[in-house]
Amino acid sequence: MSPAQDAPPEAGPADADEELPTSLEDAADLLYGIEREEFIPHRDALVKRVRKAGDRELAGEIGALRKPSVAAWVANRLAREFPDEIGGLEELGGSLREAQEKLEGDALRQLSRQRHGLINALVERGRRIAREEAVRLGDPAIRELERTIGAALADPTAARALAGGQLAGGMEAGPGLGDGGISAALGGPASGARAGRATRPAPGGTRRPDRRPSRPAAPAREEPDEDLDDEDDDALDVRDDRESRDQEDRERAEQEERERAERERREREERERAQRAAEEARTRADAADDAARRAGEDADAASAEAEDADATVSDLRARLAAAEDARRGAWDRADTAARERDTRRREAERAREDAESAERHARSLD
Repeated sequence: MSPAQDAPPEAGPADADEELPTSLEDAADLLYGIEREEFIPHRDALVKRVRKAGDRELAGEIGALRKPSVAAWVANRLAREFPDEIGGLEELGGSLREAQEKLEGDALRQLSRQRHGLINALVERGRRIAREEAVRLGDPAIRELERTIGAALADPTAARALAGGQLAGGMEAGPGLGDGGISAALGGPASGARAGRATRPAPGGTRRPDRRPSRPAAPAREEPDEDLDDEDDDALDVRDDRESRDQEDRERAEQEERERAERERREREERERAQRAAEEARTRADAADDAARRAGEDADAASAEAEDADATVSDLRARLAAAEDARRGAWDRADTAARERDTRRREAERAREDAESAERHARSLD
């Protein structure tokens, strides 16, 4: 992780106590030196502060600054972190053009190798910056960065623009390169005409540590070879073509290696996810087995209780049936006794009546 990510966000363009820029170039130099994803919020906050300070024209110019592409952001970081190498592109490009004009075969071949090496070294440093800042630098962005560096080698205006560190987009060598073509790639007004980049740290103390290697010495210029003929030109072209093909083969092999590593990483992550999912499924299955076992034990206990209740109910029903039979027998006996009682009462009543009749008869005989 870079120091910019470790450090707390104590300062930035939006901080009220920071000195306001007094020119578009100062504002662009500030904005194109911060993290790419911070560009829009910092720019908008800076516009508000400048407008509030009363400079509406400068605020409008700052508001028109475009967010850099990923490749342009990396190029701007390279211009700030490796100013010697970026600044040397103009000199190396001039040496290449001079060698081509004078048909200096050996010097041209040596400078061409130096050109390829410098482009590859800068692109690799750009990759490292992107990795450290967690910025995805895909193949299209890498190709845009390579074209931008190539344009700086092909045209001094492009070299000064890259050294200015205010690109919003990539540059490409070819027709239209120059003031018109360069201005389309610039985000701010810098054209590299000023004498070197300012060395003040990026906002918030986020300037990265100096990792610049020593600048390679320019090759000694050789005297023109007056005997360079068409055969030498053809041999030079063949060798350059072979070197270009070798470079393309190396780049293709590196790309295939990156793709293979990416596939292996994705497959490894997929296996790890599948293993975690399997472990989680096993854990859930074990928990479900435990729950099922406890439910089975509860069901067995409930079944035993139900059987006991059924036995109790059966016993109570038998006792109730017996009690019903006893009750019916008792009521039958009570009814029989009541009828017997009534019969005896009637018999006793008739006997009394007979006795009274006999007594009356007896008295009447006296």
